[in-house]
Amino acid sequence: MENQNYELFLKSDVSRYIGEWVAICDKKIVSHGKSVREVVKEANQKYPGKRPLIVRIPEKNLIVMQNLI
Repeated sequence: MENQNYELFLKSDVSRYIGEWVAICDKKIVSHGKSVREVVKEANQKYPGKRPLIVRIPEKNLIVMQNLI
């Protein structure tokens, strides 16, 4: 199920969550907000015993660089 949650994240338009944390469980976004603790808490309350995917949606102007050496 974790791979399916990640695939949903990759394919979804998450632009409305820019700058927020998002919890994905059972192939749907189940919580979002500015506080990672609150997002995790809400996701765990909604889906006890499950392991949600937690991701932060970066700001629009964020540049990610990777060292390829």
